[in-house]
Amino acid sequence: MFLGREDELQGLSDLWKKSTASLVTCRGRRRIGKSTLIEEFAARSKGRFIEIAGEAPRPGMTNADQLASFGKQLAAQTGCDRTNPPDWFEAFRTLNAELDTRKTVVFLDEISWMGQYDKGFAGELKTAWDTMFKKHPRLIMVICGSVSTWIEANILNNTGFVGRASQNLVIGELPLGHCRRFWGRAS
Repeated sequence: MFLGREDELQGLSDLWKKSTASLVTCRGRRRIGKSTLIEEFAARSKGRFIEIAGEAPRPGMTNADQLASFGKQLAAQTGCDRTNPPDWFEAFRTLNAELDTRKTVVFLDEISWMGQYDKGFAGELKTAWDTMFKKHPRLIMVICGSVSTWIEANILNNTGFVGRASQNLVIGELPLGHCRRFWGRAS
């Protein structure tokens, strides 16, 4: 069951009216419904949906682990050859090779986990956006995460990304009326 967030869904849907690719940031506290919102948007869009999530940090995790996870998830969803990209630009190049003229939502979830082991991650993403992703007019790329400070520092306040984000969604709690409908009336 999906309730509420109609304004956010409409704002995202309006991006399909553009003749260019869109880059969206989505942030808010953990368990607020960010991923569910983007999944619902993708389902309503009736296009292709590619979701790649950063892995939760654990002792001994490295950038190579995040890259391998990216390659594994991309292959599972697109059928491309599974690779362990040597760096983020190559990971993004592999993703770009899977994009075509179809309406597509690419959802990079838990972006701060994905990029935390490589200080050049945001720069590689910016370069990939400028040289590859923005050339797909039927693409909406959503960068999402619970660590709002990471998104603010590395995307929103990064001079390399100035003017590139089409939308910045900050997801708050559902209004009480929607919560009642979701949970039903308490007896």
